[in-house]
Amino acid sequence: MREHTLWFSVHKWLGIALGLWFALVGLSGAVLVFEDPIDAWLNPDLLTTDSRGPVLPPEAIFERAGAEPNLGKVDRIRPPIADGEVYRVRMRTAPTRGSREERLEATFDPVTGALLGTRFTETFGLEPPYLMRTIYEFHRNVLLGPTGSDIVGIAGFMLLASVVTGLVLTIPKKRSGWARVVWINLRASATRIFYDFHRSLGAVFLVLLLLTTITGATLVYLNYVRDLVSVFSKVATFPVIPWVQGSRDDLAPFAQVVGAVRERFADRTITEIHIPQKATAGYLFYLHRPGDEYRLGDTIAWMHPVTGELLVERSDRTRNAGETLMHWLFPLHSGTAFGTAGMVAMCLTGLTPLLLVATGLWVWLKKRQGRQFGEKRREQRRRSAGIATAKAAGSPLSRG
Repeated sequence: MREHTLWFSVHKWLGIALGLWFALVGLSGAVLVFEDPIDAWLNPDLLTTDSRGPVLPPEAIFERAGAEPNLGKVDRIRPPIADGEVYRVRMRTAPTRGSREERLEATFDPVTGALLGTRFTETFGLEPPYLMRTIYEFHRNVLLGPTGSDIVGIAGFMLLASVVTGLVLTIPKKRSGWARVVWINLRASATRIFYDFHRSLGAVFLVLLLLTTITGATLVYLNYVRDLVSVFSKVATFPVIPWVQGSRDDLAPFAQVVGAVRERFADRTITEIHIPQKATAGYLFYLHRPGDEYRLGDTIAWMHPVTGELLVERSDRTRNAGETLMHWLFPLHSGTAFGTAGMVAMCLTGLTPLLLVATGLWVWLKKRQGRQFGEKRREQRRRSAGIATAKAAGSPLSRG
């Protein structure tokens, strides 16, 4: 019987030992598929606006954010891409004596340029401004930083092992048995219904479960994966910009760099800009056009911080095979590679571990209770038989 195979033992004990983790990582992943709209729903005053009209350019928001007292230096700008969205600007606060540099997000009305509010980006909590960030960090590293990333990566491989062992146990011995793999007998007992549902759910979402666990584990160990892929197809890194005398405060004007990017990529929309804090780091632009797989766009432009010239373009017209593979990992993991349908599918896949763990534990507990009850009944029969034998041995008739 399959219940006595090594495959079954591995599948069972992985579910028992790590079932809660599988459920939580799946649930957090399901929520993060729609992270931005959920965050906006939780924080409408911070992340939405009723203003309509011409949208201010990024350079105007850059100046306004830099002029706000106590906000620090602009680190990153994410322009709105749809009506009702706001400018999201990440700032670096200036460290004071006895405190370290902190990062906060300031949001601005895209039409009026008014400051809407701020929140710290490294604060965790269940309050609406910090809930989505907390869920993201839990999903990524269990709120434990680099050490937590290793824990998540190892647990991801264990989840993959659970999926694979479930697949082995599901494969029917005969070709005609495939129809029963996804069949649920609603007239059977509750335990049998849960067993059928567990098996059928795993079979239906098998491909997506394999996809999300494989891509999730590789994203944790991205540097190692990049080195491995580079053996077959070189994945180029962004060039290091050498420091030159007198360049520390000589960054190219922000408006000039934005204009150069707009001119060079006229068919794409700027979705995020990373501002260099020193002259050895470049301006980084994410650009989007209809049909892109990545949420921020499939094009990255790396601009020289002093001259403003294009250093690297990473897009579908420049990527080699290795860079294309690395680019696809996150869109496949989040479902954005296949548009709204893919995101919905990945959201449902994130809910699947919870249902698999719940139904699997139900079946295991019920069978365990059944075995324990059977052992008690057999023990009672043995005792009853022993008592009857003893009585028979002690009766006058038995002594003859």
